[in-house]
Amino acid sequence: MSRVRFLFSKRGLAAFVPHVEMPPLLSRSARRAGLEILQTEGLSPHPKISLGPALPVGVPALAEPAEIWVGNWSETAAGEWRTMMPLGFDILRASTVEGPALSRLCKAAEYRVFFRGRLPGVEALRKAIETNLQEEGLLYGLEMEGISARVVLAQPDRFGPGFFVKAFTASGFVEGWKDLLIMRTAVGTWEDNTVKPLV
Repeated sequence: MSRVRFLFSKRGLAAFVPHVEMPPLLSRSARRAGLEILQTEGLSPHPKISLGPALPVGVPALAEPAEIWVGNWSETAAGEWRTMMPLGFDILRASTVEGPALSRLCKAAEYRVFFRGRLPGVEALRKAIETNLQEEGLLYGLEMEGISARVVLAQPDRFGPGFFVKAFTASGFVEGWKDLLIMRTAVGTWEDNTVKPLV
């Protein structure tokens, strides 16, 4: 048995697949690639898969971490699995791992936030985010990159895209989701002022 941690992306219409539908989707594509997926124990066994922090429907992800338990993992398995993924999904990297659970390692997440209207200044954005975080030290990074803001937050299981909508609506920058395009670019640990991927 191998515990395999992998990074996957979901773009385009794939971003509209709900978080709860990801384990069945990943296990079906893995089985099509010839992988033997281990099942959980209990009255209703299901594929043994662990996902990173949930994303709202419609938010693209460029490098999401997940783990799957496989009975016949090999060096070529990731490539074979990649060819069986549905349109809009991709397996980026995969490796067998040991150690702490995935949920304990997802300490930070990086986002790109695009505004459909005028882009607020960096200090106004910082104030809006820090005011709504209500805790110090959770905003790891904020900078403007062209027509978007790059934001790194701690605790991605608590503070995700919905947090940005709430914070920026409260500050009067937007009216709601329709005025923002948010994508998560990375999830991992926070080391040397960067989000370090888990694979």
